[in-house]
Amino acid sequence: MAAGEGALLIVCSGSSGLFNPLLTLAGELKRRGIRDVWFACTDERRADVEGLPGDGELRFLSLGPPRLHVRPEHWDDEAHRRMSTGSRVENFASYVDTSVDYDHLHEQYERCLELVDEVAPTLAVVDSFASFGMDAMTIRDVPFVISVSVPPSNFLQDNLPPTYPTPLSGLPLHMSPSQQAANGRHRDGLLKILMQPDRLARNTAAAERRRDAGIVNDEMLPSRYAEAARALLAYTVFGLEYPFATAPSTLRMVGSMVPGDIVPSPEGADLRRWLDAHESVVYIGFGTIMRPSPAQVAALVEVAARLAPRHHVLWKLPADRQRFLPPAADRPANLRVEAWLPSQVEVLAHPHVRVFFNHAAANALHEAAWFGVPQLVMPFWLDCHDGAVRFVDAGVALAVEYADTPDVEDIVDRLGRLLTEPVFRDRAALWRRRLRQAGGVSTAADVVLRLRDESTAG
Repeated sequence: MAAGEGALLIVCSGSSGLFNPLLTLAGELKRRGIRDVWFACTDERRADVEGLPGDGELRFLSLGPPRLHVRPEHWDDEAHRRMSTGSRVENFASYVDTSVDYDHLHEQYERCLELVDEVAPTLAVVDSFASFGMDAMTIRDVPFVISVSVPPSNFLQDNLPPTYPTPLSGLPLHMSPSQQAANGRHRDGLLKILMQPDRLARNTAAAERRRDAGIVNDEMLPSRYAEAARALLAYTVFGLEYPFATAPSTLRMVGSMVPGDIVPSPEGADLRRWLDAHESVVYIGFGTIMRPSPAQVAALVEVAARLAPRHHVLWKLPADRQRFLPPAADRPANLRVEAWLPSQVEVLAHPHVRVFFNHAAANALHEAAWFGVPQLVMPFWLDCHDGAVRFVDAGVALAVEYADTPDVEDIVDRLGRLLTEPVFRDRAALWRRRLRQAGGVSTAADVVLRLRDESTAG
């Protein structure tokens, strides 16, 4: 082992939005030829990690099989409905009740302790939802970096100024008096719902178990994890995230996590030819969690028809949702539907993609912004509302309301503005420059390697 090097351990819980930025980081490290890198995640991610190209040494460590019942992408339509309709406070309560499994978290904590003892890492990089990983590093006195794939204010919510938009509220930075009142009600509602007797008893029992295990941050407070971390890597920049006075000095805003080298995939050859052939394409993609309803699918088919013949539409629609489409012969000729894409960033990098219509999740927003693509956003739950209002304020997006039966006229009108008004492409170009100045995955890798070397030198 060369002087100054040490083992680097990446820990991730496995959900796509948390996993993808860390996979991009691991890919950059392997591309640079970095050795002694370990990636701990649930078993379904093994092939993704082991398939990364490069001359470095990257090995997968198992956190065991995934618990699908805590993964949003595996919940049924009724569970999704509870979290995406009605009160945002109730949405959050339903999310917590469904996604938090304290027994599983403790099992992963114990597994992480075993992995730390096995690898003896000099530094760890842990996703912000993997409390078990941060706890294990703290117990074993391993320096760690927190990977923050949501807006950093969302992660650091227990230490925000009272006048700041409460996470999950979807409120803007500069609020009217009525919005300020709504912000207070939202904040009070979140606290009240967590204090309901059943939830309070469950959380109290979990905290007692953690204390008995010697875990320092027994209440899993984000601010305490942030204080213990060497750095927090946030995949955005201020301006696309609202600034806040309580941001820790260790917060590094590195921009979008997009691979440094986008190599055209053999599987994408036909799609590239299609994109090459059409000068103006609207790309629609709502991630792995959103479940378009029959009425939503019908509305977007109508939107595509209304954009013809000047604009074409590429829609990534999961196979189980394609049953809501009309027969292929009855679809608009300008619409192409795919259940899977070899690479979303390869699509967004194509010069003919003029607008990205998405659900306002952080990775989607920032990948499009990295390539200077204006966006239409339809936020459907939780932090998507916060991402949407920030990107609208930044001038790179317009928003439409999430509804079971979307307003076709409104969607067509806003797409028309994004496609024809230069201000949106100009603003998107501005944020493209600022994100690239932040450095993206290259800066993230530099920060991690510098901290690894400092820890080794000790």
